[in-house]
Amino acid sequence: MYLFFLYLLLEFYRSSPVREEIQNRGSSFFIGLVLALMITIPEIMYFFTLKKTNDAWPLFGVVVELIGVWIRFSSMKILGRFYSRNVGMQGDHQLIQNGLYKYIRHPGYLGTFLTFLGFAISSSSFIAIILNIILFFLEYSYRIKIEERILVILFGEQYKQYQSKTWRIIPFLY
Repeated sequence: MYLFFLYLLLEFYRSSPVREEIQNRGSSFFIGLVLALMITIPEIMYFFTLKKTNDAWPLFGVVVELIGVWIRFSSMKILGRFYSRNVGMQGDHQLIQNGLYKYIRHPGYLGTFLTFLGFAISSSSFIAIILNIILFFLEYSYRIKIEERILVILFGEQYKQYQSKTWRIIPFLY
């Protein structure tokens, strides 16, 4: 649970967007709702499990969470002022294609996925793991569709070429 505070502290690290035109289409509200569920479900599964295990799952989950926080931090650092919690366009917007963005279009979302997946793994609950994966992809698939529609409008053919040579979130899978 302490790693979520580290995850949330990243918000204080980020640079402020410049002249941002927000076009979330409700996705920010649903992300908040889904992330709350992705915290609550593993907690409930853990606390209501009668037999607690002493296996390596909790430690493995913490490692996955740390990797997720590091990926999210790295992607925020690479984007700089172009990182935003919102879907939108900023003045002098640029298409970033270096660092993690050379291979993955949304590495910040990959970091979020791994952070919350690690939390579910730490609960030692297979049900919590599956539910967190389903919840994440239901919401973030919607968010990515909105975001990429805006990026195609903003960057045109340049973004379409970028899409053709990168993965959305998870290399070789999605």
